Amino acid sequence: MRINYFLVTILSVCVFSHSEAQYKRKGENLQNARKNRISQASFSLAQLKGKWQETIRKNRSDSSRIKFNDSILLKFYDSNKVQTRTSVATSLTLNGEAEIDGDNNLYVASDVYLVKSLSANELVIDDNSKFIHTLKKVDSFWYEKLGKLPVKQNEGDQPISVNSNSILGKWFVYRRQAKPGGIADSEQLIKYLNLPVRIDNVTASGDITFFRGSETQKLTCTVTLNKTEIRIISGKFAWKFFTYQADSTNLVFGDGHLKYFCKPLKEN
Repeated sequence: MRINYFLVTILSVCVFSHSEAQYKRKGENLQNARKNRISQASFSLAQLKGKWQETIRKNRSDSSRIKFNDSILLKFYDSNKVQTRTSVATSLTLNGEAEIDGDNNLYVASDVYLVKSLSANELVIDDNSKFIHTLKKVDSFWYEKLGKLPVKQNEGDQPISVNSNSILGKWFVYRRQAKPGGIADSEQLIKYLNLPVRIDNVTASGDITFFRGSETQKLTCTVTLNKTEIRIISGKFAWKFFTYQADSTNLVFGDGHLKYFCKPLKEN
């Protein structure tokens, strides 16, 4: 009888101890599961400090490279602040918060990207829609250098004669130089001049983008050269300028009160 009582007692202790151990392990498993759900990002904002400029764009579907002229530009500051825009001259600059979550989603102002990889000089991001973007770390954005490029005096003071081969290409205006009061409120200001077609030695055609106030228009145009003069005709609109420089890297034209400085619009 004592033996039976002793065995029952031992069995009860073992069952109680086993149940108590099970409860502890269950609690530990819950804590571990909670920890696993709080994933850690593979990258940090500190790694992104500085300026990043897009150099390569690929399709998400087949990884084929595509041409583009609206490079993503990102500037990260010491804190969690970021400035974002594209290389398009009229692009809106946005300032906002930057954040990387546990799934490596990069939040920059109003945009969200998935960080695919990050090294000291290269950032690869997925826009979760169409493209994979590769950005390089740079000391300054390309457009920041344009305004600092000097125009040689002998190439900007006197009008020159050019032929249509000298003006072919896609040009964007990076700087305008006007005399005080030289721009009338009604004046149509040129943004882009795209001239892919050579008709003859003094004529080219393409399209022109121009604006007045907040209204922007893009129309087909024909450009005619007459010694130092350049005439642009686009529907009911017309411009007449003198040419001051025309080569593979610069196109400068203007009249007595306003001068345009243009660079080729590069497509990566």
